[in-house]
Amino acid sequence: MAQSAGESSARFSFVVVGDTQDDGTTGGGINDNLWPTMAYDMNALNPAFALFCGDLVSGSSSINTTVTQWEEWKVATSPLTATRYMVPGNHDMYGGAQTYSRWTQTFPWLPTGNSPSGEKGMSYWFDVGSTRIISVTTDLHTGGTAPDQKWLDGALASAAGMDHVFVFSHRPIQFSSAESTGGSGGKFWQSLLSNDVSGYFSGHWHRYQPDRIGGGGLASPPGPYEVLVGTGGGWQGFEPIRPYQQVPGFLLVDVDGMRVTASFYGDSDGDGQYDDVLDSFVMRDSVPEPMGLVAAYDFESGSANDVAPLPLGHGLDGAWRRQAEVAPGLSGLFGLELDGDMDHVEAGAIDDHVLSINGDLTLGLFARYDSLGTGSWDNPFLCYATSDYYSEDEETNYSYWLSLQSDRYLLAYWEYGDGVNVMVTSTLPAPVAEAESHHYAVTRDAVLGRVRFYVDGTQLGDPVFFDQLPTGGGRGMLYLGSDTPEYQGTAAEFDGMLDDVRIYNRVLTPAEIDAIAVPRPQPGLLRIWSEGWESVTTSDWAYVNGVDGWTSETSGTAIGAWAGDGNWLANRSGSYALQAAPSAGEAYGYTWKTLPVRYQAGRRYVFSVHYRRRGGTTGKNTVGVYLYKEGDSMGLASSGNGSLARSLRGEPGMPEEWHALHCAFTATDAEHGKAIIVQIHGDDTVVLDDLRLSLVERPATAR
Repeated sequence: MAQSAGESSARFSFVVVGDTQDDGTTGGGINDNLWPTMAYDMNALNPAFALFCGDLVSGSSSINTTVTQWEEWKVATSPLTATRYMVPGNHDMYGGAQTYSRWTQTFPWLPTGNSPSGEKGMSYWFDVGSTRIISVTTDLHTGGTAPDQKWLDGALASAAGMDHVFVFSHRPIQFSSAESTGGSGGKFWQSLLSNDVSGYFSGHWHRYQPDRIGGGGLASPPGPYEVLVGTGGGWQGFEPIRPYQQVPGFLLVDVDGMRVTASFYGDSDGDGQYDDVLDSFVMRDSVPEPMGLVAAYDFESGSANDVAPLPLGHGLDGAWRRQAEVAPGLSGLFGLELDGDMDHVEAGAIDDHVLSINGDLTLGLFARYDSLGTGSWDNPFLCYATSDYYSEDEETNYSYWLSLQSDRYLLAYWEYGDGVNVMVTSTLPAPVAEAESHHYAVTRDAVLGRVRFYVDGTQLGDPVFFDQLPTGGGRGMLYLGSDTPEYQGTAAEFDGMLDDVRIYNRVLTPAEIDAIAVPRPQPGLLRIWSEGWESVTTSDWAYVNGVDGWTSETSGTAIGAWAGDGNWLANRSGSYALQAAPSAGEAYGYTWKTLPVRYQAGRRYVFSVHYRRRGGTTGKNTVGVYLYKEGDSMGLASSGNGSLARSLRGEPGMPEEWHALHCAFTATDAEHGKAIIVQIHGDDTVVLDDLRLSLVERPATAR
């Protein structure tokens, strides 16, 4: 299978996965629930070879049992038409000192001629055209270890002049304090940087987690990705759970000349086949990387959706947390309203690693504060980080942070290494006051080591210099208006409004900063239809097999009731409101109505509903608004998305206060009779009032 370095370089692909061991449900060494199914799905992509990043099997202190499991692994993965190349993991080494010789005997096709002493068929390299693949042992029978650096340096040096070098092993580098590989500052990673490798693949942790670790210093290229792909079968119940990361799947790496792309395949449609692309990104290319707007949150649709355009935008939509909500904004129609008591928006997805920006950076947003906390970490506008496993570990580092301190100085912050802080403060206080709307921005120049702050498009004070860029951060998520969850409540979250949040992976010029500091016009709303249940009963609303306009789904009983003045002040305005009680079992309840309106094509509309939880104990409710064209098939949150638009809010601890949910859309034609579904999902009573359909009187002007 292996080609020599002298052969012509042609396009090829290979697959990568780690941790194929049993997850505790099959009773063997390998996860029979995934294998050989995953092998057949790999074959469909026609890979040239397959890399397995350790922990092939569960392993045993008995070397004979471990060998038996390896033999079972060989059978389970034998449908693969591509040659299998493996490196051992900690589970493979449980058998003690005999493991080394028995590994070589069990897998006789693995290269041994260039292996270091004592690691035959474990550490080795092979070439495919102008690409070198290097297997590096990071587990011995005595435990996790740094690699044989002298041998690795030689393998890297002898690949000089080749198009690509890929390295794979079991232990990740991004877990700097949890593993023995040394983190971004260690000899292992620094040798990969200095030899310009195209990528590093690892396992051990049963998740999918790409991380462009960095660590090359100022004015250095961003460096390669480490792709943690320990998703081949091992138990994925380790806390804290990230459902979008802890999924079975494998990585396909496509090498086409100097361009390398990676695609992670899983089973998103639930058909039992691992043939759905869940994430895809460019690992390396000969052309410059695209630079520009990576994420943007303008709240104009009534949601916290990411509206950054392709190719940099990934649609990393935010989720409401606590009492965060949309309200009339500072730039355009809507903004994010926060009360400073753990309210925030959280954005995380399988491809959120694109927001872990460790080089050039620009952050920009509009903000109005209603009060300022006095602590050093109070009043954050936004940050990208996590603290849900190791609070001081490279994979959880802060890639960026921007806040307004109580003395009106702006603070930028990030971390490198094992959570070492870099704090950069503006040299002058911002000329801002309570209840005022202003635009704030910060740029980070990774070549010059320079930060500039801006308020309302004008530079604030002098540039501030730094000497360390952030590293790691691949585990992070984006938080608007708060710190990471571990620290929420210990410091004051942002109290006020955020709007038009923008994140760039380049340094904007002063002229560009000035341009984005101009707020969009704030259009008026002309109410064209409303419903307050003042002159109708709930039975006037259509329903299917329900009671008084409500129906149930899955479990529990949904009940529609007409709540009036004497009913615990349930109504928001007027005398009556609509009350929904999905009841026990977290049932669905929904009501829908066909609107007697004709839309104007090209005009923008907003539908709003006011809601509050009434009593109950859990506050586990979701309120959703779904808009459909006449005749379209309608469905609930579990099955339908709304053919025109949708907006929903759900979080534990829904407050017993009135809030508004907005759903904005642009009419594409003049069809009338559009249907609106208002849905409740949960196990507490929710009251609805003041449904409104409004015409946006003038469109927002795009910048």
